[in-house]
Amino acid sequence: MSSLALRADARATLEETYRRRTPRSAEAMVQARRYMVRGITRGWGYHRPYPIVGARGEGAELIDLDGNRYVDLVNNGLSLIHGHAYGPVVEALGAALKRGSGWLVPSQEQIAFARMLCERIAAFERLRFTNSGTESGMLAVKIARTHTGRPAVLKAIDGFHGSFDDLEVGLYERPEIPGRVYLAPFGDAEAFEAKLTEHGSEIAAVVLEPLMFSGLVTTAPPGFLRRVQEAAHAAGALFVLDDCLMLRLAHGGSAELYGLEADLTFLGKFIGGGLPMGVVGGSAEVMEVLDPHREEPLYHGGSFNGNLLSCVAGRVSLEHFTAETIAAMDARAAGLRDALRAEAEALELPLMTVGAGSVMGVYLTDSLARHDSIFSAGEATQLLHLAALNHGVLMGPGGEIALSSATAGAALDRAHEGLLRALADVARLRSEQTS
Repeated sequence: MSSLALRADARATLEETYRRRTPRSAEAMVQARRYMVRGITRGWGYHRPYPIVGARGEGAELIDLDGNRYVDLVNNGLSLIHGHAYGPVVEALGAALKRGSGWLVPSQEQIAFARMLCERIAAFERLRFTNSGTESGMLAVKIARTHTGRPAVLKAIDGFHGSFDDLEVGLYERPEIPGRVYLAPFGDAEAFEAKLTEHGSEIAAVVLEPLMFSGLVTTAPPGFLRRVQEAAHAAGALFVLDDCLMLRLAHGGSAELYGLEADLTFLGKFIGGGLPMGVVGGSAEVMEVLDPHREEPLYHGGSFNGNLLSCVAGRVSLEHFTAETIAAMDARAAGLRDALRAEAEALELPLMTVGAGSVMGVYLTDSLARHDSIFSAGEATQLLHLAALNHGVLMGPGGEIALSSATAGAALDRAHEGLLRALADVARLRSEQTS
């Protein structure tokens, strides 16, 4: 990656402003570090000198302990498709809470949400609820292994599918585990085909997301996904689609957009309407391994699987997430990308945006190479994130942006203004040469 060279005092200059704006967050993080490692409880979202500490969310905005308002362009890791405290979801949850939170037995809300998902996502004939995208990925792999009788999975190098050991192989340069996890570069159909030719008799599933978001946003070349799907089926493996993040790309998810026919699809993030939830769905034949009437069923448990509150929130949220909503979000994101590119050109800054629909990565560089950048978008991009916070915009620490349906009107205008001012701040801090 060829990135923007900055003055030696660039970070210190931006951090001085940041610290001046966020003294209560700084104080709270001192307390947090007494009880949690580095004061946090998940990896993504942390940045130097410390993250802001939230007080409340309202629509498109997050408000910190110091009262600073930020247009939220990451929405809790893409899990709030309608922004914070979405009115219809809040109202529905208020009524549901009076009836309890979760039961051992099924609920009408669980059945109604399952029906909605099966009617909306073409590949879903049967489904199971889980509590997160990570759990969904784990269950999808177990189903594939049980259905095929094979032990291994094939996935993309750097592909993130949650915090499950097998699906973390290929991250942070973790090597293949022969007979269990094989790797190929995202976007290289020939490499996937070669792995399936060499190890096809071992491979139960090929697991892919349609667009790699974590670390460095990476889109798939035309035809790549379908070609890998066909190669998987030719080898007798299942094609497993991770739509935790990219269900947002179309009314029926990314399979609808790219013309895919996944054997299994797993969901997480916003599928619970802002509450913890995951889903695994697929054909009745494949999902049948979970049937308790089978002689040797695949056991799957979970105290909060399909709990009342997550089903209520998820159903209301998805009901309001229409094709028209998706088109409007996509159009707003396209306008934001255009504005950022135009401003960077005017400031003579190297800038690239990569993404699809309402998601993108914004990088202060003139070239991208994924192996240079996994989970590190470069110092200039990281400082753009800090500068954006100083101007009331919360983006991902590595340049990630994902709009919600609430990112519209005055909030969208503030996001435009804040990001353009952040670009100007970074431009003022560049050194005489780029590297």
